[in-house]
Amino acid sequence: MSDLTISPFLRIVLRVEEFIMTRLVPMDGPGPVFRWLFKTPVFFYRIGLPIFSGFVLLLTTTGRKSGKARQTPLEYRFEPETCSYIVMAGWGGKTDWYRNARTNPNVHVQVGKRRFQAIAEPLPEEEVTAWLMQVAKINPRALIMFSRWAGETLDGSEAGLRRAAKHFPSLRLRPVDAGN
Repeated sequence: MSDLTISPFLRIVLRVEEFIMTRLVPMDGPGPVFRWLFKTPVFFYRIGLPIFSGFVLLLTTTGRKSGKARQTPLEYRFEPETCSYIVMAGWGGKTDWYRNARTNPNVHVQVGKRRFQAIAEPLPEEEVTAWLMQVAKINPRALIMFSRWAGETLDGSEAGLRRAAKHFPSLRLRPVDAGN
């Protein structure tokens, strides 16, 4: 995907995301307001209007302490060659959904109206680096976000993004039955 193939709507979404993530969201966690805002797509999925499904999936994990089902909307990248979805954790992986999926990798995923069981597998840092590079090519302003969360100014070089990759632990959500 090149910058020219991004729809005007997605361009607006990316700009809003960059503004929110670089200027408004606290570094120590989303806090109650952003936690609520980030969960908004769950409501649309529940009422059968997955309007964000082109870039947001709904991940259901099992709480590592409570054992209860926990739903989290996440931006994703689809990997056609593996029929898998890649999701990235913020806050250096100190998010509940990420820790839940690492504790119990058997997860449930909904993308649009498609629902399936999946295994959450950690993505090697080389693949995270490649993803960061791809995102930066599509949206150069993403480097501003990556810089903030990695704690260093990134110029888009492979070496810089390789150093940053450890701050963005990611999972491959591999469907248990790819034919589903």
